[in-house]
Amino acid sequence: MSEMTPARATQLVDQLARLLRDEIAAIGQGQLARVEELYPRKTELLGEIEAAFENQEKFLSGSAPATVALRRKLEELHGLIQTDLSLLQRMTEATGAVAQEIDRIRDRQSLRGLYDRGGARKTGDVTQPQRLDQSV
Repeated sequence: MSEMTPARATQLVDQLARLLRDEIAAIGQGQLARVEELYPRKTELLGEIEAAFENQEKFLSGSAPATVALRRKLEELHGLIQTDLSLLQRMTEATGAVAQEIDRIRDRQSLRGLYDRGGARKTGDVTQPQRLDQSV
């Protein structure tokens, strides 16, 4: 591979930013298959960017217009990464909540609530007692 230049580093940052925008849009539209489709390229770009910025001083020091533009693009990329991370975390939490609710419903509709581990019929209520607020 040829030596990394500021122009190539900027190009990589732009590509990742574009990909993250696509992923954020796909999440917003509920296109989870598209999110999965983008993952390998996102991982590849992140690896290339890490390699490009191993020696950050080379690209980020100084006040040349290209350097200033690259720093600005990196700040923009950081914001996109934070947005993407937040959305992915919310998706994960929502999926976990749905899975818990499905397990709860499955338990309620199965025989698990009626019999103990040994197969003997449980005595008493299988559901939690309901309390009514009578302080009206």
